Amino acid sequence: MCGGVSHSSVLFVIRPQLAREKIEGCHICTYVMPGEPQVILGKDKSFTYDYVFDMDSQQDAIYQTCTEKLIEGCFEGYNATVFAYGQTGSGKTYTMGTGFDVNIADDELGIIPRAVHHLFRGIERRRQAAQEQGRPAPEFKINAQFLELYNEEVLDLFDSVRDGKQKSHIRIHEDANGGIYTVGVTTRTVSSEAEMMQCLKLGALSRTTASTQMNVQSSRSHAIFTIHLCQVRVCASPDNEDGDNRVSNGNGDMDEYETLSAKFHFVDLAGSERLKRTGATGDRAKEGISINCGLLALGNVISALGDRSKRASHVPYRDSKLTRLLQDSLGGNSQTVMIACISPSDRDFMETLNTLKYANRARNIKNKVMVNQDKASQQISALRTEIARLQMELMEYKTGKRLAGEDGVESFSDMFHENTMLQTENGNLRVRVKAMQETIDAQRARLTQLLSDQANQALARTGRHHQTVELDRKLFYLPNVLLRAKLLESEAVNESLRKSLSRASNRQAFYGGPGSFSSSSTAPEKETSDIIEMAKKDLEKLKKREKKKKKR
Repeated sequence: MCGGVSHSSVLFVIRPQLAREKIEGCHICTYVMPGEPQVILGKDKSFTYDYVFDMDSQQDAIYQTCTEKLIEGCFEGYNATVFAYGQTGSGKTYTMGTGFDVNIADDELGIIPRAVHHLFRGIERRRQAAQEQGRPAPEFKINAQFLELYNEEVLDLFDSVRDGKQKSHIRIHEDANGGIYTVGVTTRTVSSEAEMMQCLKLGALSRTTASTQMNVQSSRSHAIFTIHLCQVRVCASPDNEDGDNRVSNGNGDMDEYETLSAKFHFVDLAGSERLKRTGATGDRAKEGISINCGLLALGNVISALGDRSKRASHVPYRDSKLTRLLQDSLGGNSQTVMIACISPSDRDFMETLNTLKYANRARNIKNKVMVNQDKASQQISALRTEIARLQMELMEYKTGKRLAGEDGVESFSDMFHENTMLQTENGNLRVRVKAMQETIDAQRARLTQLLSDQANQALARTGRHHQTVELDRKLFYLPNVLLRAKLLESEAVNESLRKSLSRASNRQAFYGGPGSFSSSSTAPEKETSDIIEMAKKDLEKLKKREKKKKKR
């Protein structure tokens, strides 16, 4: 099942300046346009994105904008990815929520803790809804993986006995459908929100961090936290348009189930940095070089996917293990959101400009999103579509719309073609009638205006006798039209009453015989005669009024 084309969303988060930057006298060099997703750097450099968040934005607003709908999509079988990019110290780990500060408040929780809470709340809500509707509750299985990419080595953060000196045995493979999966990674099955958060904390504490001149606790590796969601639910009944699922009725009918799977990548990238500013040496310098190489490869993939002139060329996914792991998210089967974090300080002007340009290229990437169903569910869905099509064709044969000739060639009947032509002609005639009615109304208004103008001109002229006679004749024209219209209306009402009287007499004769009708037949006749008498009286009054006008 195809889910359409999804643009890679780009959000900008501007984190407040640190106290050290304020002490050093740094100034704010960014400005967010009020009510517009546009950020201005310096005086003349402006960039527009899907969403822009200023320094006073809250974590909850960022989550609701960029992640909430992705979690809901996972319940329908869509993959999703959220990754944070930016220079070191710009707030990526804080935004993603993998820092796990002991004193952090609930309103400062990042994207991952909020997404975990949303996921388990959605599971419970769907189980309750199925129970209330009398349907079998869907079954969910949730697995979690936590990987670290350190110096181009893929490490397992859930592996408690790993040795940093040993070479990693994790391998990256691609399945027949182009999906990326890893072999040799510890997968933990979780059943509650607390258990998932415990796994996330253990993995985050094992992540490699170090201090630099730009950040006291700088991430020295790229971290990818992955949630695998497998859902088994009852298929919607093909003959129930309301979407209710068919339940076993005790007569041997079995429910049809479908299996949906989805994976959600939460990627906390290490910050891009310049060795001159970080003051890194030795191992810290090697880590910075490896980080920048991975981000450069990621930038090359984004450029190849976002540039229309390069889409037909080779996309260098294999230049780095980071881009290989994120191959599904970049130009693959995933709804992807990139969160670009920048510093508002003028000291970081060049790093901020590079981040803005980097994210601007990512906006041009389009992913083709598909629902992840097992083969049996896909076959059931395809068969249902085919059954619906065949039922429609059968109905067309029964109604005579379709015909099959002696040679087996299908064609539409002459009656269908004639009906189509008549419907087209009927539509055209309706348009013409409407246009003619508008023309008649315009001509009637024009005629009334002309008569009024002529009457005013005649009154303004000399009072000669022949002009008076002409004026009387014109003034008499309009009442005659009104009389004629009223008479025609009275005749139509009279005819309608006679028909209703005839139908009533037939019904009375059929049900109650002639005796029962005689008592009730006088009322419609009296009403008809009253209407005719009223019309005659109105006609006499109008004639007397016209005679008085002539005498004047």
